[in-house]
Amino acid sequence: MPQHWTRGKQGSTLALVGLVALWSAAPQLSLAGTHRTPVVEAVQKVQASVVSISSEKKAASSSRWPFTSEESQRPRVSGMGTGVIVDGRGYILTNQHVVDKVQGILVHLSEGSAYSARVIQQDEAMDLAILKIDAGRLLPAITLGASADLMVGEEVISIGNAYGYENTVSVGIISALNRNVTLSDEQVYRNLIQTDAAINPGNSGGPLVNIDGELIGINVAVRAGAQGIGFALPIDDVKRTATEMMSTRRLAATWHGVLSAEGRSSEGRVVVVSEVQVGSPAETAGIRTGDQVVRVGELNVTNPLDIERGLLDVRPGQRADVLIRRAGKDQVVSLEPKPLPRAVPDASDQVWRLLGLKSTPVSKEYVSNVSPNLKGGLYVNAVSPGSAAARAMIQRGDILVGMQVGTRLLETIRPDNVLYVINQPEVARTPVLPFYIVRHNGIHEGVLNLAEGQVTKR
Repeated sequence: MPQHWTRGKQGSTLALVGLVALWSAAPQLSLAGTHRTPVVEAVQKVQASVVSISSEKKAASSSRWPFTSEESQRPRVSGMGTGVIVDGRGYILTNQHVVDKVQGILVHLSEGSAYSARVIQQDEAMDLAILKIDAGRLLPAITLGASADLMVGEEVISIGNAYGYENTVSVGIISALNRNVTLSDEQVYRNLIQTDAAINPGNSGGPLVNIDGELIGINVAVRAGAQGIGFALPIDDVKRTATEMMSTRRLAATWHGVLSAEGRSSEGRVVVVSEVQVGSPAETAGIRTGDQVVRVGELNVTNPLDIERGLLDVRPGQRADVLIRRAGKDQVVSLEPKPLPRAVPDASDQVWRLLGLKSTPVSKEYVSNVSPNLKGGLYVNAVSPGSAAARAMIQRGDILVGMQVGTRLLETIRPDNVLYVINQPEVARTPVLPFYIVRHNGIHEGVLNLAEGQVTKR
């Protein structure tokens, strides 16, 4: 037996020597072309924009009392996740649950450097957060794609900090679209992309990219005990939330007055002005509804988030050149952001004050499985105890999709829709307001009583 093993080993060695000699005698060919597949090119395009996130938080306590010695001596546990650079100034997008209640966030770039990070915006409903690091140089931002035209079977790539193994790449396909996943009564994910690309603990907040190296989703969850069932937030929903989180209103306390929407033309993806707020700097600059925003400063605009990014560092008293296209002709206008008016509360604040309801607008994909006629709604983030919303038994996680005034059924897609309903003369005369919510994949009806007293459910 030992002699047989030795012979086998020697035979293998001879074969290897022969192979080496054969390669040595052959012409020297470059393998770069044969190895450089579309997947390789996509990974190389985005890898520098992917970061690993590490953090610490206190371990869960078994004590009933919050102020015991056991509580103060709880050990710290380490956490990990992934993020993507969405702006070269150090703005990073990740999942909210990756940085929820953590301390000491450290962001590791793909080339090995690490920087302390701070959370500057969170959206619990969409499970998204924006981090900021100060690297002292311009960082490579990922290219944002679109999810509206994704196809089942399309090849996708996941990159992330899987189990702490940084920059782990996995490849798969889109298995399904518009998936709804309920983790608990308080955490419901809607309109998810399902993929069989490997997603593991630590991948949360990382990118799902297409074969062109464009970000088409943010990895968020995996089915426990299953193989090849992972989920990602679609980028179209992510962009809407990220645009609000990175708005100049939130981050710089400035106002420009441009509301926009992403569309498609023969040129590809375009951004068109959907509304110019009355009295705003945009109105003063001459921007009109229907204009295409081509560039803000030096930044080419391919989605509404780019408008916010382009104006983020433009302070009151400074101007930004905005290239717009109107009726096929390009022109440059000069836009000067103004300090955010603080005297007038926005619609969300007013809805919170009047109804006790904090909400986030969500797209029609969140509710289309319940009814194809629904165009979106307001995801309930919080309900104030004792408020009209609380008395009507509206819960966190519900989606408010409509209110009824007399015989009119009015959609509630934005907070100002709710204010419009509340201000109707019929509501002033009879402050009892039927409403409709999506809960657990069904439509439920209730009644808000804007006056004092209890509310009856129907």
